[in-house]
Amino acid sequence: MKILRTIGILALVAGLVLGGTGSVLAQGPPNKSGLFGTVDSVSGYDVTLVTKEGSTVVVTLTETAKYMVPRETKGPVNRDGFETVLDGAIDGDITAIEGRRIAVLVTFTNESTADAIRLMLIPSPSSPLSHAHRVGVVDAFTAGSSITIIDKDGEPHPFALNGTVYRPDDIDMGAITGGCVTVVTTGDPKLGTAIAKAIVLHDELPDWAPEP
Repeated sequence: MKILRTIGILALVAGLVLGGTGSVLAQGPPNKSGLFGTVDSVSGYDVTLVTKEGSTVVVTLTETAKYMVPRETKGPVNRDGFETVLDGAIDGDITAIEGRRIAVLVTFTNESTADAIRLMLIPSPSSPLSHAHRVGVVDAFTAGSSITIIDKDGEPHPFALNGTVYRPDDIDMGAITGGCVTVVTTGDPKLGTAIAKAIVLHDELPDWAPEP
């Protein structure tokens, strides 16, 4: 029940953030609307979204849009960061979003196609992300070797670094220690030291981060 309540709250928040509530959210400025539905198929960065009313819109996930994944990102990230959180890689084909519910603010280019401006992925217990994630503040970092983060409960989580990718591409390695990151792994961090497949550095520290 707690999970269902959380999902309901997040869906409502998504509606408020994007400009309204329901499957097709309130009309905003000219040619802009908020959409809420399920991703039916993916082709490159074009996702086919089906709303509760059964209408279909092909939404292009643009480079300039802002993306949010509740519990996985601190605030919005760019498309590369979003793709990394989804599947741990950037391959120009976000198939991991297929079957997921999203709330997205778009600019319509015609009656059935649109460009994303802001997008929120709605958590779904029946369609979990394909990789494990852990969000925390970096306590220790040795490039090419290991990283340890502290989560919101003050618990440390160590990860090994082996072929790890970093986002953004021009990440300042010196800025990682003390920063907030999402670590994407190919295993369950609860089972011991997992390998960090990707590390996404966020622009801001979370509210629960200790004072420097």
